[in-house]
Amino acid sequence: MIEDIVKLKEKGLTLQEIAEKMNLSLGKVQYRWNKYRQQHPPADVLTGSNDTDKTKVREKWIMPFEYEEANVCLMPQTANSLYAYWSFSDAIKTLAEHHFRTNWEQLPNVLKIYDVTDILFYGHNAHRTFEVDLPPMTNNWFIHSLEPDRTYIVDIGTRTFDGSFFTLLRSNPAETGRSEMGTSYDSKIERWKHENVSQPEWLENFSTYSYYQKIR
Repeated sequence: MIEDIVKLKEKGLTLQEIAEKMNLSLGKVQYRWNKYRQQHPPADVLTGSNDTDKTKVREKWIMPFEYEEANVCLMPQTANSLYAYWSFSDAIKTLAEHHFRTNWEQLPNVLKIYDVTDILFYGHNAHRTFEVDLPPMTNNWFIHSLEPDRTYIVDIGTRTFDGSFFTLLRSNPAETGRSEMGTSYDSKIERWKHENVSQPEWLENFSTYSYYQKIR
């Protein structure tokens, strides 16, 4: 997969175009590309004061603060947390400066999280949302205290003069993991199936309310 991504990138395609061409999610293409760049630092270079006294030096490669393309990637971490990283293109920065009539560095950075579990999200129909004011010059963030086994999307944006949130970039959807309770219940069911137990142990926690809850 990564070989095809690299070939398409060398042809000048953006990550979004590559994702569409390969029928993959943008987040998966971004993850593969970023991992490839980490594993393939710039080639060795020769430096020295003269032709007879040259020392071979490997440049230390670090992940750049920003990439040239505008993108935001949301990745699963635990049952209660996600990780997001993003980069703004010069074009988006310029458009934002013209729209708000202020320098890019003076615009507040805001992360907005949407719970979009089991819905076709169109921007305003999330189950719940909350916002996080980010420190200046931030390009990644760990999002904690989320519900397990849910699907989330994040927007990276700023605030208008009246305090409203203004979206600049939107991420791919990502799911939090299952909680430990779910694993515990599975083991109880297996024990009931294979051991001499009169009824599943989880029945003691079952209520009529559970019957009416939406099953994912």
